[in-house]
Amino acid sequence: MTQGLRDLFGHRLLIVSGKGGTGKTTLVAALGMLAAGLGRECVVVEVSGEQRLPGLLAPEPAKLPVQDGRQPLRLAPGLSTLSIDPRTALIEYLELQLRLPSLARSLVDRAGIRQLLEAAPGWRELITLGKLWHLERAGRRGAGSGPELLIVDAPSTGHGLALLATPGVVIDTVRRGPLRLHTDRVQALLTDPVRTRVVPVTLAEELAVRETALLCRELGELDLAYGPILANAVEAAPDAPADPTPAQLASASLDLVSPASLRTCRQHAVQRAAEQRSYLSELESLELAPVIEIPYLEHGVETCTEVAELARQVEKAFARRESQP
Repeated sequence: MTQGLRDLFGHRLLIVSGKGGTGKTTLVAALGMLAAGLGRECVVVEVSGEQRLPGLLAPEPAKLPVQDGRQPLRLAPGLSTLSIDPRTALIEYLELQLRLPSLARSLVDRAGIRQLLEAAPGWRELITLGKLWHLERAGRRGAGSGPELLIVDAPSTGHGLALLATPGVVIDTVRRGPLRLHTDRVQALLTDPVRTRVVPVTLAEELAVRETALLCRELGELDLAYGPILANAVEAAPDAPADPTPAQLASASLDLVSPASLRTCRQHAVQRAAEQRSYLSELESLELAPVIEIPYLEHGVETCTEVAELARQVEKAFARRESQP
């Protein structure tokens, strides 16, 4: 395991965010697998409600029990998953405060309370962060009472920033009381660079790079530590020249591929690799955080076997970065 990954997994909370479609979820799964391999007791967390991570990390997802949204579901040694449902997390919070589970559930199920919650902006974000704080605190108690590391598949850039900004909004609005006390604790976790780090994910494309730069600047304004930046699905230029000779085409052509089509495909691959390189160079020039280039996997990532291959590529990418002068 590289030193960069060891340092990254030395935190207690990793929040992975970035432009939608950049492969955040699969990278969260790969990071979780790597962390567990390093011996960290890790929980990969979803907040979208889609529950994709069990299918990516379990050899036989169909045999998994339904998640209750309260306790992490064990998938492998050192690796669990949890999908946070704000309503369930709110009931848990009220149970802890009231010490009457039946009363907590009945309160949340009342029509008036539901209408009030629907009208209250930010409660879902705040209760989700509160659940993360509770899990992180349980892990700090030691003796196997909770995870050592939480890796969160956060919403895409805009919604992710709204999630992370919620405690600050509450702190600016609420001066005292239990809500302020609990929000202060959540904010202390998020802004502690020793415990928490945001990991931006991008593609080597114009819009994704620009959105990543915006994300990093906004994170800085929120006083949140971030980095490294994971540049996903970076394509390598083909070994063959962009404009191969007729002899090279003849030796490489297949019966079903014409030389002209092969030439066009190779030219496109070379041009695309060069274009991606220019966007990555632009991102590096901003000096926001180290950029880790993860190669494109042609077969995709849909199963735990493919996640394991992605994890190996992530580890190699960190090693390549560390070997650079």
